[in-house]
Amino acid sequence: MQTQKTSSLWTGTFILLILLNLFNGVAGQMTLPLVAKFAYSLTPDLTLASTVAGLMSLMSLFICPFAGLLSDRFDRKRVLLTAIGGYGMALLLHALAHNISVLIVLRLATGIFFSVVSVTMVAFSSEFIPRDRLGEGMGYVALSLILSQAIGPAVGLELVETLGYQITFALAGIVAFGSVVVILILPYRAEPREEGPRKRIVFSDLFAMEFFGFMLLATLFSSGNGMISTYLAILAEERGIENVALFFTVYSACLVLLRPATGKLLDKRGIYVILVPSIISAALGMVFVGIGYNLGMIVAAGVFKAVGQGSGTPSLQAHVVKTLDKSRSGVATSTIMIGQNVGNAVAPIVGSFFVKSFGYEKMFCGYGVILLAGGLLILLCQHRKEKRQTLN
Repeated sequence: MQTQKTSSLWTGTFILLILLNLFNGVAGQMTLPLVAKFAYSLTPDLTLASTVAGLMSLMSLFICPFAGLLSDRFDRKRVLLTAIGGYGMALLLHALAHNISVLIVLRLATGIFFSVVSVTMVAFSSEFIPRDRLGEGMGYVALSLILSQAIGPAVGLELVETLGYQITFALAGIVAFGSVVVILILPYRAEPREEGPRKRIVFSDLFAMEFFGFMLLATLFSSGNGMISTYLAILAEERGIENVALFFTVYSACLVLLRPATGKLLDKRGIYVILVPSIISAALGMVFVGIGYNLGMIVAAGVFKAVGQGSGTPSLQAHVVKTLDKSRSGVATSTIMIGQNVGNAVAPIVGSFFVKSFGYEKMFCGYGVILLAGGLLILLCQHRKEKRQTLN
């Protein structure tokens, strides 16, 4: 396992780590806003198309606990190389999907590799960052993913218009393989494994129960994210809003300013100082999408979403990794990602029924209320639980 002798953060290795996360993020973000529309082009059923869009997260949900186990028990560099190779190949094969059945199989396969990559990437990245600057360091790592959110969707949507779905998916796969090159360059030595019989798998290897409340909060955040990612392009087309990709650009630009600051705040003041405003802002972002009938409102939603879910979720990940021992950083990461995957998988499917019955405005505004009330209640319960544990 990589050890840190000083608190120096900006080294050549850390810059390579940023590039690794950037390549991986761009590959995924290029395709994220396209899947629902691509599926909709293959089937006239909106519910089926929404279900297909959520399949990757649904599969990730089942794989996620085992991804944490793999990350904690095996050489993380080898696990990451294998998973990213499979992820890139799955994206490449999207170019050959000419019917909905093939697309369903590919989304399931993508979900398997995506889950292992996502969990292992966070645990792997944390090994190159000094413990006393973990919040700040993971903030910069998250910043590379934020840049990918600014670049990827805009590039993906533009490429689809000019080159079509097949070539766009193929290019996304090629970008993913760029991550493989960076991993091979990164200097990394895995911690020697203990000799003797392999330790049996127990529940705590798969799920960190102490973070159950934070997992639920991640579910709320990601449900809103899943709804926006799935329906924003379709909503904009229905309402006649052009240049909707600006939402992602503004969202990412705000996070470029916010993430280093929230990372330092996490190291100095703790997680709750960040999460309360994050919940309120994320709820406002959902409401602004719901009532957004022009580009200005959609852009405002992007700002609120950046302060909310964009700051809250990475802070949750950094907090749980920082709280547990490095040997359990995989399960700490996977616990939060289980919540993310639940939201990303379930929310678009459930949302499709609300869209049919009530329309986009009531669906987004209604969820904003649920996010606000539910998020603050979960946070209160988690805080009381930790307080009791501290007293005991």
